[in-house]
Amino acid sequence: MESIAGLLAELLLIFEDFKFWLKRRRQRKYERKHGLSKTSVLYPSQKIMMVGLLVVLLIVLTFSLLRFTVFLWGNKETQTIKRLTEVASLLKHQKETSGHYPKELSAIIRNNPLLKNIHKDYWGQEFFYERHPSGESFVLISLGSDGLLNTSDDIAYKFEID
Repeated sequence: MESIAGLLAELLLIFEDFKFWLKRRRQRKYERKHGLSKTSVLYPSQKIMMVGLLVVLLIVLTFSLLRFTVFLWGNKETQTIKRLTEVASLLKHQKETSGHYPKELSAIIRNNPLLKNIHKDYWGQEFFYERHPSGESFVLISLGSDGLLNTSDDIAYKFEID
């Protein structure tokens, strides 16, 4: 059905271009007869193509800017998930070097100024960190936008031994 509609649209466009060609031919004849300069004109299909190209270009540009903005800034939840993953990676590195996870989250900061706010989510709340008494696993939770533990907006990262 779509191919029939496409074929009909193409035939109508060809018909419009043919009508326009006949009209333009008469216009050129009139211009020659009266010594007028040629006027610049576009076929209907050329106009449609130009408008279509402009619309497609605007759509692509809009979506590209939207994706770039989301990639650049992201939302607080996405950024917090990235930070949780980064903190978990630092905690795993701590376990590899010392043999156990640290008792406090601040132990991964040390004297590194780049990590001074690593223990906070993007709402400014400190992560809830709890190490299993054996030192073999941990729970890392962002308190979310409300800043309260065990609510629906919490974002948890649990690492347990296999």
